[in-house]
Amino acid sequence: MNEQQKPLLIGWAWANITPDQPIYLAGQLYGRVSQYVHDPITATALVIRQANEQVVMVSADMVSVPLLVLEKVCARLADCNGLDVARISLNVTHTHNSSLFGPEKRLEKNRKILGSDLMPEESVPDTILTGEPAAEYLAGKLVAIIRHAWEHAAPGGISGAQDYAAVAFNRRPVFAVDGQNQTKMYGDCSQASFKRFEGTSDHTADMLYTWDLSGQPTGVVVDIPCPSQVFELHQMITADYWAPTRSQIRERLGNIHILPLCGAAGDQNPLDLVRISKNNQRTLPLWNAQKGEVQRNLDMGEECRKIGERITEAVVRGYREARNTIDLYPVFRHKVLDMSLPLRQVSEADYLEAQAKIEQVKRQHRDGKRLTSDEVVMLFEPIGVVDRYLLQQETTQYRFKSHILRIGPAALATNPFELFCEYGMRIKARSRAAQTIIVQLANGNGGYLPTTDALAGGSYSSKPASTLCDPDGGDLLVEQTLDAINSMWD
Repeated sequence: MNEQQKPLLIGWAWANITPDQPIYLAGQLYGRVSQYVHDPITATALVIRQANEQVVMVSADMVSVPLLVLEKVCARLADCNGLDVARISLNVTHTHNSSLFGPEKRLEKNRKILGSDLMPEESVPDTILTGEPAAEYLAGKLVAIIRHAWEHAAPGGISGAQDYAAVAFNRRPVFAVDGQNQTKMYGDCSQASFKRFEGTSDHTADMLYTWDLSGQPTGVVVDIPCPSQVFELHQMITADYWAPTRSQIRERLGNIHILPLCGAAGDQNPLDLVRISKNNQRTLPLWNAQKGEVQRNLDMGEECRKIGERITEAVVRGYREARNTIDLYPVFRHKVLDMSLPLRQVSEADYLEAQAKIEQVKRQHRDGKRLTSDEVVMLFEPIGVVDRYLLQQETTQYRFKSHILRIGPAALATNPFELFCEYGMRIKARSRAAQTIIVQLANGNGGYLPTTDALAGGSYSSKPASTLCDPDGGDLLVEQTLDAINSMWD
């Protein structure tokens, strides 16, 4: 019996990772502390084993992956019999109403560039969960579910399906400004100057279903190329649209495990700006500014419910197809690539200009008066340029791990970026796999990876402050990912 004929072992586990203490909420330029829990945030682990091959996929309702936590998890699982911790992949759904569960990177960078004595005074509860205790908290939760899924993996089958769910919409509208095209993230599309959107959207819903030996579903991997950020700019904890989505899938398919993945979606959001601009002309500029809480004119809960319906319908249609193609002995391959892309550079002139802008604001506070939160947000771009210039004195490369899988006719590839949709489509179109699943924001946080059009258009998500790599790096990522995927079909 060769490796491909050996049985597949599948294990699942999940946990509620909602703390019973206040947390810093991540995902906006201004600081937020959670006030209440709208719905629980969770983490789910899936183990797939076959002979000497294995993968552990973990998805969490968070904005980005805390590498400190991943390192803690791997260290604590070193004694787990047969588990290769290098095969653990952690990704997030990119809800903007969860914690970083570790050091507050936004605060650390601002303190480094501006100085702690000028940072706004924060009024936070004494009981707030942050820093090392927060990292320990999440690491414990993830270790428990990975260990359980590993130890309870049982023979089963897997099958895939592709369908469509209209969830993602491009969030970078293009406007005619003084005879030139200019992009503005979350721009008001009801304006006469609105022309088009900078890029496309991907409405693919990719699914992998797992089954026990009696043919009953045990879980489903669902990849949607859209971040879960309907509820951003508010102070509650929530899994966003994945909360109603998971409930609705279970209502239709039973109490199965669900592993949500976010596909290439760096320029996407789950709200149609053409539709909502008509009733949000005042709030869209505030949304774009990210200076504070914004009461947009829309029912966020209803938006999430409808998104959940659309995803669920796709998952159920896929289920009807996948139940007829269960494979107990699929070809299973897993590569972990050490990738390196060029760090996006800023010039010394850019650095000096940014430093001058920062010093100009700091001079206004020579009397010891602290900066306001609004002032810190307004300095986001120059702070980012200064921080990048300091980083590029130490390295010219951004290094990360990419997990590449083949499971039967399907391929799966991870990256740590908020990857613009174009790159995902290029990989899917040229992949030799019948189904190619892109997983962004996995095993690191590389910021946005914008396109050439995005750099020309400007706006947030294309500037150095919010990116680590540029379109040349995006091209390299596409080619290296394709080489790794396609080699599994040689």
